[in-house]
Amino acid sequence: MIFEALDKIKRNAIFSTILLIALGVVILICPTSYAPTLVLGFGYTVAVIAIVMMLNFLGSKKSLMDYIKFVGAVALAIGAICILVYRQQTLLVLAIAFGVLLILDGLRTLFHSFTFARRAHRRAWWVLTILSLLLMGVGVMLFINPWTSTEDTLLLAIGLALVFASAVSGLRLIWTWPVRKDKKNADEEVVENA
Repeated sequence: MIFEALDKIKRNAIFSTILLIALGVVILICPTSYAPTLVLGFGYTVAVIAIVMMLNFLGSKKSLMDYIKFVGAVALAIGAICILVYRQQTLLVLAIAFGVLLILDGLRTLFHSFTFARRAHRRAWWVLTILSLLLMGVGVMLFINPWTSTEDTLLLAIGLALVFASAVSGLRLIWTWPVRKDKKNADEEVVENA
């Protein structure tokens, strides 16, 4: 059961890493004149993700984690509506939305560091904990948004934050990868059990 959960985390981490790298690069190279279109695309993407998460909840076994994901889907849907309605303050809404998403991703990474990396006896698993706290700090900085003076600096801050988040997501993949015991350790356990 734990290895099925780890495989699912591995797939999610690969997907989120690729997505965050793509978003960060697009934001870094995107001229500020395209920012409203970028915000609209992001709003519709978040709305689709929220709908898919809600549909997954309807077809799930209804465990505690499924209810937590459903609450997250409702929060994403509300965020998507806010992004689509308040288009006049595009970059501010984008910074707040990415800040909240980075905080949630940092919480997920923190959960994975304690649940999987520490229990798998990974060396330096606490580095993932520190990185998840830094990721939440970056999310809080985007949420507080001290870069509202110019659009260029705000776009640069959002892009750099997303690239950092993708790096943390990739490291989460490495630290939560299932540990295989080598044949020598497996043979020693068989001898001890006999």
